[in-house]
This record gives sequence, C-alpha cells and structure tokens, in this order.
Amino acid sequence: MNQNISNITDKFKLFLNNLNIENQSNIQNRVKEITKHFNLKYWYITSDIKNVHYIGSYGRGTAIKGVKNINLLAVLPPALYKQYDTLPGNGQRFLLRQVRDFLGKHYPEANINEEGHLLIPFTDNKTLEFIPSFLNAKKSYTYPDIHKEGTWVNFNPLREIEVVDEANFQYSGKIKHLARMMRAWKAKHNVPISGMLLDTLVLNFMEIWEDNTKSYSVYGYMIQDFLEYLSSLRKDQLHWYAKGSNRHLPSEADFGAQANISYQEVVKAMNFENEEEFYKANNCWKEVFGDSFPG
Repeated sequence: MNQNISNITDKFKLFLNNLNIENQSNIQNRVKEITKHFNLKYWYITSDIKNVHYIGSYGRGTAIKGVKNINLLAVLPPALYKQYDTLPGNGQRFLLRQVRDFLGKHYPEANINEEGHLLIPFTDNKTLEFIPSFLNAKKSYTYPDIHKEGTWVNFNPLREIEVVDEANFQYSGKIKHLARMMRAWKAKHNVPISGMLLDTLVLNFMEIWEDNTKSYSVYGYMIQDFLEYLSSLRKDQLHWYAKGSNRHLPSEADFGAQANISYQEVVKAMNFENEEEFYKANNCWKEVFGDSFPG
C-alpha cells in the first residue's frame, strides 16, 4: 500500500474498502442453494430468496473481511409450531434435529453444537448458522432453545436490521462505517465485546455526537470521540438493550480500559495528521486497527 497517502478522507475510504468481505458471491450462492432446498421441503415452492433471511452482523451490514459465521433466520410454516410445541418432552430438540437431518442430506457436515446451534461448516472456514423459527402474533420470531426441557425464545433480528439501516441513512453511512472500523479494532486487540453490543453502542453514540451529519473528513475525530465514549462507560454496567428489539445484551467484561489505550493512540495519530507527519500518523492508525489500515 502507498505509505504517502496524506488526505485523511482518502485514508478512511481505502480503509473501509480493505474491510470488505471477500468472496461474497460464494456466500450468497450457498445461501440461495440452501434456501431453495428449505423452501422445497417446508413450503413446497422453488424460491431461492423467500423465507430465509440474513441476520447477525452480515445482515446488519456491519461484518468485515474475515467474518466466519453467517447467521440465517429460516421461517417455518406456522402450522408446524403447534406440532412441535405439543410433543411430549423436548419438542424444540426434536425440531432442531429434524431440520439438521434434512440439511444433512445436502450438507453432510451439518451439526448441532454444544450450545444448541445448528451449523453448516464449509471448507473455506465459513460457517452458516441456520436458525429455524416461526413468525409469531407480535410480528417477531420464535426459535427453539433446546436446553434443559426445551423452551421457545422470542427475538426480532429483522427489526434490529431495520433500525441500523434507518440510522445509517439518517447519518449518511456513518453507522455501518464506524461499526465496521471498530470491528477491525476489536479483532486487532481481542476486545471482549459482542458484535451486537458494539453496533448498539455505535447507534447510541451517533445520536449524541455533534458531528454526526458531516463527511469522511471528520472520521478521525469520530474514531477518537467514539473510543473516548467507550472508555467512559461504567465498568459495573453488565447489560444493555438492542435498539429495535429491546433484546438483552449481557456484557460482563470491561472493554473500557482497552478503549482508553486506543483513544490515546488516536489522539497521537490526529496530532501527527495536523502536523503533516503522515507516516507517523499511519503507524498510529495501524496500532489501533491493524494492517487493514492503509499506509
């Protein structure tokens, strides 16, 4: 990469480009194939797009290069819910095993892990997590939890995606840009914060950040101010709630100390930028984000 890039706008545009997920066409083709199998089995249609939705960071558009797990929400016909709900014993486990057995005919590596997640691994280190669910009366989704005697859990990941999309439009793309850049920071420093919590805190921050309508030229200060915001959060706050669904997001680890260290590094980077010491600035940015940052 060119070490002489001096324009901070160009740096962040290139940085975000470097974070793009590789081989997305492979992911999308696999999902279309799985969706077609699913719809033929459960809905008796040939569609390769209906009833299966991307969720998680990939669905929210905040995942970055190197993402290994792609989450899929697979909506079953509502008539099946009563069938599994009234089974004696753990009907949730029976449902998950039946879906696994069906997928296993097409993807022999399909398995249910110890956490009760239905996974389809591929040889390129990408794994699809397949979440069978039902649309419920509250327009959210119900999925099986196989632990103990089995329970049904309600969540609304599609509304979470809508909230991210709405805010991203309102703030000219900065929600997804900041969330993606901070994933590079999380990966570089092994920060103990979940992707959903990170996205939630980005949303919270952008609502109060005074420069939330400005362009790429403020991205350095956006990173600086967000890290300062993270470092200021109370160490004893053990949970937050996802916007759009109010889903409980537990967090028992303290990520503020690492945020503060990186905040100090970004202050140095911005000072070097202002002094036109671009090589030194780039080294500071790399210390925060890793080799995906240009320079």
